[in-house]
Formats: sequence, structure tokens, C-alpha cells
Amino acid sequence: MLHAIIQYFATRHFLTNFLVLIVFVGGIFSWNNTSKEEMPDITFNTVRINVRYPGAPAEDVEYFVTEPIEEQIRGLDGIYRITSTSSVASSSISVEIEPDYPDLDELITEIRNEVFSVELPDEILDQPTIRVFKTSRKAIIDVGIIHNGTHLLDVPTRMELQRYAKALEDQLLSLSQVNSINKSGYLQEEIQVKLDPEKLVKYKIPFNTIKKTIQSNHIRQPAGSVETGLEPKVTLLSEFNTVEKLNEVIIQGGFEGGVIRLDEVGEVVEAYEKNETVTKINGHEGVMFSVVKNSSYGIIEALDAVTAAVEKFKRTTLIESPVELVLLDDESVDIRNRLNLISMNGLMGFVLILITLFIFLNVRSAIWVAMGIPFTFCFTMICLYYFGYTINGTTLSAVIIVMGMIVDDAIVVAENISRMWQKGIDRTEAVIEGTKYVLLPIIASITTTCIAFVPLFYFKGRFGEEIKFIPPVIFMMLGASLFESILILPAHMNLHIPFITRKVIKDVSKKKRRHWFVYVEELYGFLLKYVLWLKPLVFAGFVLLLIWAADVASKNFKFVMFPQEETREISISGEAPAGSTRTETAVMTKQIEDIVAQYLGHEVIGFRNSIASGRGGSSSEDNKFRIIIEILPKEKRVKSADQLIAEMREQLGDNHKFSKLKFAKSRWRQASGSPIELNVQQNDDAKRALIVQELKTRMEAYPALYNVEIDEGLRIPEYRVHIDQEKIKRLSIDPADISSTLRGALEGSILYEFQKEDQDVVVRITTLEEAKSDIENILDLPIENQGDYLVPLRDIVMFKTVEVPSSIYRRDLKRTTLMYADIKPNSGKTPLEVAQYLEDNVFPEFLSKYPTTTFSFTGEVQDTRESEAELIKAIILTLFLIYSLLAILFSSMMKPFIIMLAIPFGVVGIIIVFWLHHKTLFGFYAAVGALGLAGVVINDSIVMLVKFEDDFDKKLPWKHSFRQIADIAKTRLCAVVLTTVTTVAGVLPTAYGFAGYDPTLADMMLALAWGLSFGTVITLVLVPCVYSLEKDFIYFFKMIRRKLCRDYE
Repeated sequence: MLHAIIQYFATRHFLTNFLVLIVFVGGIFSWNNTSKEEMPDITFNTVRINVRYPGAPAEDVEYFVTEPIEEQIRGLDGIYRITSTSSVASSSISVEIEPDYPDLDELITEIRNEVFSVELPDEILDQPTIRVFKTSRKAIIDVGIIHNGTHLLDVPTRMELQRYAKALEDQLLSLSQVNSINKSGYLQEEIQVKLDPEKLVKYKIPFNTIKKTIQSNHIRQPAGSVETGLEPKVTLLSEFNTVEKLNEVIIQGGFEGGVIRLDEVGEVVEAYEKNETVTKINGHEGVMFSVVKNSSYGIIEALDAVTAAVEKFKRTTLIESPVELVLLDDESVDIRNRLNLISMNGLMGFVLILITLFIFLNVRSAIWVAMGIPFTFCFTMICLYYFGYTINGTTLSAVIIVMGMIVDDAIVVAENISRMWQKGIDRTEAVIEGTKYVLLPIIASITTTCIAFVPLFYFKGRFGEEIKFIPPVIFMMLGASLFESILILPAHMNLHIPFITRKVIKDVSKKKRRHWFVYVEELYGFLLKYVLWLKPLVFAGFVLLLIWAADVASKNFKFVMFPQEETREISISGEAPAGSTRTETAVMTKQIEDIVAQYLGHEVIGFRNSIASGRGGSSSEDNKFRIIIEILPKEKRVKSADQLIAEMREQLGDNHKFSKLKFAKSRWRQASGSPIELNVQQNDDAKRALIVQELKTRMEAYPALYNVEIDEGLRIPEYRVHIDQEKIKRLSIDPADISSTLRGALEGSILYEFQKEDQDVVVRITTLEEAKSDIENILDLPIENQGDYLVPLRDIVMFKTVEVPSSIYRRDLKRTTLMYADIKPNSGKTPLEVAQYLEDNVFPEFLSKYPTTTFSFTGEVQDTRESEAELIKAIILTLFLIYSLLAILFSSMMKPFIIMLAIPFGVVGIIIVFWLHHKTLFGFYAAVGALGLAGVVINDSIVMLVKFEDDFDKKLPWKHSFRQIADIAKTRLCAVVLTTVTTVAGVLPTAYGFAGYDPTLADMMLALAWGLSFGTVITLVLVPCVYSLEKDFIYFFKMIRRKLCRDYE
């Protein structure tokens, strides 16, 4: 059957050439029509619930919003963890779903239904927002809008800035590529009615009376139509939508005169909603747009459309304007870099492979083997397009991983066909028989390579979801390589091309000169015969090398989750002196911003400063700030991140007034930027505060740690007002009037909204700013009872002052404080080692004193532990599957062991090269490379052992076995060396970043390249030795059995 299929394709040149043409055209079409994304299309098992409760303190938000929602959803099947942050005026709840939950959509619907069924306070006007995280619908770029002439925005400047921002938003949202825009620093426009408590007391007008008067007189209502021919409509219109109209509202008056208008008891001003944080971009307060793309468009296509719209807006709308647009956090940079990486490094690898092929093979073989690379790539692109995959960082990683492997099968086939030609076999017969002869080892090799990547399907968590896309792409490419090698390549090798055919026939018929590698083969065979005589010593030497490498690894190598490469961000965080306001902090940080601004256009792309904002986005102390500096990629700047930090620190010097200041590089794929993230869970606030302070002292005393932080929300004073129930009963005062007066006077009450130039404008009633500075002023406000008498608030209420948190973080329904710490660069400690030290030596002491407290690590420590466990399982599964497959193929329990000897010694190669490169921190991606190596490194061993099994003549005397093994092994030398060299040539440019550096791929490719190189040495030396040892044992066992039989007779 196989003979017939190979023969059919080998003799149908038009068919094979037409198939190649279709694949090339289809590959180009698929490339142009497949979306380019930063990440695969993943729906993460996380649901975010946000609720806004205006004016409510964090404890009230927790009590009235967060806790009821948590209790409502906690009993649903499939919920893994619930975390929440209750801040002033808002609740944010994150629900993590079990990784393997079967029906994600159904559970999300249940969560949505349960949330909407919770009875929330009447003051919450907006419905809870529920969002499911999908990578296909994410923010792709941030657009900052700043006013060059202003450091901090006042009302007129903000009005001008937000007018431009609104115009830009409308243009961006008109793009089909844009789904939505998340805004920060953009404030709701308001008309604020600010009442003077002293005048309210003077004129004896209750706060609620003014509120009701304005609301009842603001009317826009259709009244019907007049019954005439045209039936004209009648609309009752009495709108207060300007400052002037509101000023003229009559609050009190009658027939006797004495009219009191609104402007007599307060002032009406155009203003903006209260801003809890300050957002600065490149040193100027401004507005930040996070542009979210439409899921039906790729990130590059969407980014190109957005940047084109921004540039057009600059050219047309912003001419001679002080407003400037700043582009930050371009999410397409990584995918563009990786596309450039695969094109440049891939091209370099292709050239190296081509050169190698021409050196080792004849012209015909080299050309047709090299043709397999574009064929395989195009075939894979067709498959990606057909199965709905995107071109993203993960799928491109898979392409780079197998870039050098895809010609391995073609090399084995072409080399075997060429060898048969040299023996004088007919060209067509050589093509068919040469292909059929190596078909089984090729299929076995590809299968074992695929098996090595199968465990990547079973990794869990966020990274597991990403790397699950690597194996299918590898399977597609290797499948395409197999198809090309056994069906297309034989036909091309049998194709008549005059100038190539004449040269090959001339070389074969005249035999005037032999290929240079024949001499290498003969030298290898000659040396191998002597090595086989010393095989016990050779085997012992390799075992000692293995022991030495294991010792080096155990003493020097440490596993970390992420590469210790610098990323593209530097952070500067700190605190102004205690008691500083947000504005004062913003002014102080200008000193740092001016230093950073010197690097704009050189090493720095841009920077942003968040004041009074915690790491997770919650409100924080007004004196805290965090500056995020976006720097150019490593290969595009002269100075390293460490150099930039040193220079900035030196320029700032000690002449500053900040009480705390910290410079840091962001860590790979860790939002917090710190390797140690610790949760301290305890519902008793006083105990928890004491615990984290004691724990901070202990952690600071540990030599490996520094920058220990407690990420706790600002503790703010709160006046707790209590109503005198006896008095309000006696005076016939409605408690609701007390509540609405207090809330309106302090937070403000929204009277109504109206449209102004397509934007909602809120009319809010409150009191003057100076009145809010002292609660005593508010307590003078009069309250009207049911008998129309006025009673001052202070006569019916009492208050006390307490301190409460501005935000409350909960994890699994328990109040939690987050702690962060950095590891000193020269400490030699990994996050896992630090976590283990704390768990073994520190936490037990605290648990004995505070048994209801829970300590847990998240972030890098948690990810590393989960990945480490999954890696161990993956290694065991890979070795088991490879062994099982080889045992079935060879019908032997011993042969798989011989073949798999290359795996541990391939790992020896990784240990040696990482040790020589001073890469003693072994990352997750390097481990994935080592895992893939297990399937690749044995391919040559399979080819070698199959050749031994087929050609070894058991009838010859034992004394000829060494010569036999050496002669057989040398016939596989070209295929083994060439497949290794081409694979290494394909990945080395990526490993060393010759045309662009990617830290995730670099370690992976380094492990694959050098592990395979060392594994090849094992294939060429140790495999023949072990095979010879096996034959020796069999021979001596037969000799002993014969002797015993003769003695018995």
C-alpha cells in the first residue's frame, strides 16, 4: 500500500508541482487574511463585577454591596475563589472559576442572574457591570491627552482639554476596529448648586426645600397636541440647564414680595465631579484613553487604524493648539517584534540551513530539501486559517521552535535516496525504495516529537491557557513536513532538470571524485571501531559526566517562573510628607517628572504618574504616587534599565522632600512588579494591622529582602452621626429628611441630568467648599418637621470621630492585607526560597499567637509552584508516552532505553551551556524547551537504531560485530549530523537574538539548540556502544547456555 502511494506521487510530477503551487498560493492568502494578535483568543476564567455607590465609605460599600453579592454567588458550583475591593463609592469583585469547569458560559449566566437579584441600596442608580475577560477584546493602546501649557488643570483648561478629548473619542469610536474606550482622568461635567449654610439659617430655608423646589420647577414634558388641522404639539418647557437660569430660580416668595432667589443663598458654578486620583502624562495632568479593539479585527490592523486616526486628528484638529496626544502601552509592539523576529531570524536560519544543505548534500538534494521550509510554512498557514487560529506570539513561538526541525525528515529521505543513486540503482527505483526504507523511523521520530509537546495541553492557569496553542501548531508543521518528505520530495528528486541531472549522472557514472563527507564518514567509522573496544570505559565516562552535571545543577541551578530579563517599564513610587494633599503631591512629583522628561524621544517613550492610587487601582493616601516609565525595547536603546535608574537617582540626589522613594524595574508578566506578594487574612482589623507591622519588621530583618511594603488603603477619619430617636419622635421629624440633608450637604445630591453637545451634564446640589471643611457648619442646617417648624441638625443628632479604611480588600470572604517585597539582586535567593523560609521560620510564630490568621502567597510564587508541579508531571508523562511508543514500534523493552539515553545526556548539554552562559536561574520557558528536546533528541537515535536492526548480520562471527556496527553507523552519520546542524542553525539566531531578542524564546531556543547538539554526540558514540554491549550480552549469554547444555549432555 505504502509502496503504491509513494510510487504514484513519485511519478506524477504535474500533480506534485500543482499541489506545491496551490499550497504556496493558499499560504500567502491565509497569511494576509489571518488576524495578527498579541495573544491567542482566550476567555479567562475570571468574572469582574463592578458596582458604584456614590458617597458611601468603604465599610458601607462592603456591608451593603460587596458582602451581599459575595454571599449570593459563593454557593454556585464551579466557583474557585472570590476576591473583592470595597473602596469609597465603589465595589469591585473578582470571581475566579474552576479551571476545568465544563460549562463556562452557563456559570457566567448564573453569576449574572444572581448579581442582578441582589437588593442594593436605592442610592445606587446604575446597574452592576459584569465583565468576562477575553484576550480578543482588550485595550490595545493608551492615548494620553495633555495641555502643554498647564501642569495641573483648572476648570477652564479642563473644559478645553475635555472638549478635544470628546472630539477624539467620537472619531475613534467611529472606527469599526474599535469596540470601546475606557477613560481615566476624564471627569463628568456638572453644574453645582453650592448653598451657604449661614444664609440658609438666616433665611430659615431648609436644604431639602431648595432641593425640591429646583426639581419640581425643572420641567420638560409633552402635554399633547392642539386639535386643529396640523395638530401642533404642546410641550411644557421650564428647563434649568444654565448657570443663569438656575440663579433666577425663586426659592421663597409670595404676594407680599420678599422674593429670595437661588443666587441669594449660594452660588451656581460650572464644575466637574470630584476626582479621587490625579492622572499625569509626561508631567502634565490629563486624560487617558484605553482603546479596546473589536474582537473581529487583529491587533495590528486595529492599531494601524487607531494611530492613523490619531495622526489625522493631530493634523486637522490640533493645529496651533496647546493640546498634545501621547501614545503609550502599544500592545502591538510584542507581536510586531515577534513577527520581525521570525522573519529576520527565520531568514537567517533558512540561509544557514541552505548553506549547510549545499555543503553536506548534492545540488539536487539541497534545493529540494530546502523547498520543504516554505512549503511547510504555507501549509501551516492554511491550517491556521482553516481552524480559526490567529497569528500571535504563542503560535509564532511554535513556528520558531520547529523552524529547524521541518527539514529533518526531508534530509533523511534525500540522503538515503542519494546514497542509493551512488550505488547505481535506477533513479525512480532509488526514489521509491529510498523513501520507503526510512518511512518507519521518520514516522516514529515525528510521533515522539509530537508526544513531547502533548503535556503542554495539561498546564493550568493563565499561562497554561496560552501554551495550549503551541502543540497544535507544532503538529501542523510536522505533519506538513511529513507529507512533503514522503510524497512531494520523492517526486522532486525524481524530476528531470537538465543541468542538475547531467551533473548528478556525471558524478555517479564517472565516479571521478567522492563527496568530501565520505572521508568524514570513513574517519568516523575508523575511530568508532576503536571506541567500541573501550565501550565499558566510554559508558562509565558518560555516566560520570551525567553525575557531575546533576551535581552542578543541584548546587547552582534554581527554578524561577519568569526570565530575569529587563522588561520595558521602570517604576518610581514614593510618598510625599504625611498630610500632603493630592495637589501638593502632584506639585512635588514635578521634580522627578522633569528628570524623566529629559529622556523623552531617546530611551523613554513616555511616562504616567498616578497620585492617590493603589497598586490595584483603588484609592490610596493622597501623599502616595507611582510613576510608570515606558522605555524602548532593549535592542533599540544604548542604556540599560539599570543605567537609567542609576542616572535618574543620581540627578535627583538627596535634595528632595519625599519621605519614601523607590526605583524598580517591572518584572516579567507580574503586574505588581514585586516577586513576593503575600496575603494576610484576618477579619479583625486591629489584629491584622498589628500582624502586618510585626511581619514587616521580620521581613526587613531577612537579609535577602528589601522594599517591604504594606499595601493598605488610606485610613481616613469618619464622623459617625447618631440620631436622637427620642427627640425626633417628640419633634415629629422624619429620619429620611435628616439623611437626605446630610448626604446632600456633604456628598451632594444629583437633581437631574440634561444633554449638552451629546454629553450628559449633571446638576448637583451641595454646600460651599468652606462649609464642608468643618462638620459644625453642616450641623447648623435647619430641618423642617411635620408642623413646618425648623430645627437645627445639631439639636437632634450627635457624632463621634473614628478612623476607617478607605478601601477593604477581601479574599475568600475574609478581610485581607497585601504585602509586597523585592529580593536583593545579589542575594542568590529565588522567590520560592524566600517563600519557603517565611513559611518554615516566620509564619509558625505568628500562627501560634494569632491562630485565626491565614498567610498565602500569590503572584510569582504561586505561579512558580503550580508550574513546577505541572512540569514534573509533564516530564513523567512525556517519558512514559515516548517509551510506550518506542516499545510498541520495536517490540522490545530494551531498545527504547537505548534510544532514550539521548534524553538525559541532552539535558547534560543544557546544564553545561546554561552554566557557561551564567544562566543559573532556569525559567519556565527554558523548561518547555527542555521538554521539547526530549522528543527531538531521540530522533537521530531512532534512525540509527533502525539502521542497526535492519543491517546487522547476526550470522557473522562475534569478532566482526564491532566492524559491522561501525560500518552501519557511518552510513547514518550524514543524516544525523545534518539534521542536527540544520535544527541548530534554525534556532541559534533566535537563541542569541542576532536580529532581535525575545527573552521567552531565547532561553527555550538555547536549551533546544545545545541540548540537541550534545544529544547528537550521544547518538553517534554512546548509542553504538550500548547497542554493542547488548549484542555482547546476548552473545555471552548464548555461549554460557551452550556450555551448560554440553555439560548437561
